[in-house]
This record gives sequence, C-alpha cells and structure tokens, in this order.
Amino acid sequence: MRRVVILNPRSKNGASLKAFNKLKPDLHKLLGPFEVYQTKAPRDATEQVRSILKQGSFDQILIAGGDGSINEAVNGYFHEGKLLRADVPLGVINLGTGGDFYKTLLRDSSNYQEALSQNRLRMVDCGLTTLEKGLDPQYFINITSIGLGGDVNRQMKASSFQSGMPAYFYHSLTSLLKYSPPNCKFIMKDKEGKTTEIETGLVNFFVCNAEFNGGGMRWAPESDIEDGVFDLVLVSNVPKHKLITESHKIYSGKIREMTGVQEFHASEVIALPERTVSQEIDGETRDMDHLRTHEFHFKIVPRSLPLVL
Repeated sequence: MRRVVILNPRSKNGASLKAFNKLKPDLHKLLGPFEVYQTKAPRDATEQVRSILKQGSFDQILIAGGDGSINEAVNGYFHEGKLLRADVPLGVINLGTGGDFYKTLLRDSSNYQEALSQNRLRMVDCGLTTLEKGLDPQYFINITSIGLGGDVNRQMKASSFQSGMPAYFYHSLTSLLKYSPPNCKFIMKDKEGKTTEIETGLVNFFVCNAEFNGGGMRWAPESDIEDGVFDLVLVSNVPKHKLITESHKIYSGKIREMTGVQEFHASEVIALPERTVSQEIDGETRDMDHLRTHEFHFKIVPRSLPLVL
C-alpha cells in the first residue's frame, strides 16, 4: 500500500506540525510506511493532490489538517470539471481547529481508523459552488454558507482567538450585532426537477452536504453524504436577541425549534441577495474583494469523490 500524507504545518494556528510529529509513531503502527509532503502556501494542497493523482504514484492520499485543508484536497481531485481518479481515496488525519467534517466521518464510519488501515473506499457527494456565469468554481465537501456566517469566519480568521466552539460563538455574537440582513431571492430545484422560489431577509443560508459547522454547530443532523441532495437551512427575519438566546439549540441539533429557521432539500440552488454578502466554504472565507457579485450558485455532484469511510 503506497500512502502519502499532505500536511498543512500552519493548521491549528501553527501547532499542527508538532501535533503531527507526536502522532507519527501511532500512525506508522496503523498505516505502515508513508511519505509526507508539506504545503507551503494557500491552495498548495490542491496542486499537490492533483499532481499525485495524475502521476498515479499512490494508493491513498491522507490530508493532515483542518476543514480548510480538506477542502483544498477535495478540489485537487477535480480538473476542468472532471474527477481525476476514482480508485485513490482521500483520508483525513484531523489536526484543525474545528474538525467539523471529521466529526461526520466518525459519525458515518463504523470504525474510521480501521477504514484508514484497510483503505476502505466509498464514493460520496460533493457540492460545487460558483458565482454568476460560472465564475470561480469551487468544490466543497462539508458546508458552505452566505450571509452572517461569512462575516463571522472573516472576523475569526483575522483574530488571534480562533480555537473551536468558544471562538465561533464569540465572533458570531460580535458579527451579529453589526449585521444588517439584505433581502434575498432563492430558487431551489429538487432531484425531480421541481422548482421552489422564496424571497425573504437573509441572516444566514447554509448549503449542507454534511452535518457540522463552526466548531460543532449541528446545522444538518439528518444530512447524508451519499443521498444526492443538499440539506438547506435558511435563517431569516428573526430578532437578533432570539438568535443569541436560542443558539444552544444549534449545538444540540434542535434547529427545527429555532425561531425564523426554515429547512429545504434541493440538488441545485441559486441565491440572489440584493447586495454583495460574504461566503464561507468549508470553514474558509471566499475572497470576494474583486468579485462584486449578487449571485451564488450551488449544485450537488452525486457520488463524485472517493473517500476513506
């Protein structure tokens, strides 16, 4: 079995390299020999994964880092809209601050360490998000959101306080106090092609392939990464104090009990906010500074990624 680990040494605020080195003896016991590639810059993991898959030199790719690193690796599996290899699965060694997608892996796998050791492969869904006219296509494996969530993520990344649930809650609160919800039109198409349209105020709109976001928030407790549809959560027209007092329901998976929350299922979505809003993709903020757009597209890509599970 030829394995390679792609390590983001800057994940977990720079502590991931030290954490990985502590894990190394146990990883060798579990996996046997493996090579290690370290990323040097943002999006480097994407290019490394793409190069590995084109060369065909490994049977398993392991990404060591957090949700952002996983997202980079996922994007490396695709080139010009096509999957490069379906027989080389992606595995995860969690070293990040939130570990949100890793929580879904533990939820859905009978024994994730055993799956890594045996290189068990399952084809799972990915999402594809673009801006108007197909601009800036990006794949995602976990959750993407527009609205307040992007503002929260942007503020958190600029802060020294970034660790897990407490950081996300703090930055959510301070961002919420400054946020003014724009009006937004949503066009949602289900697997059968039926279209639903809704127009409302946008606080947050979550497009969920998996369950967790923001260091343990359970936006989609019934999500299934193999069902070919998104779980959509729309937070709209709700008093700010309600979002604060009811936030505990998100962590306990009781979002249906929250004021101003609506749930939908769809395979394709278009969101048309009346002004430019922030977007968060798998824990990273999309660079919108040079993209003045009021249009977001989301599309499920069923059974498109080989994943260790």
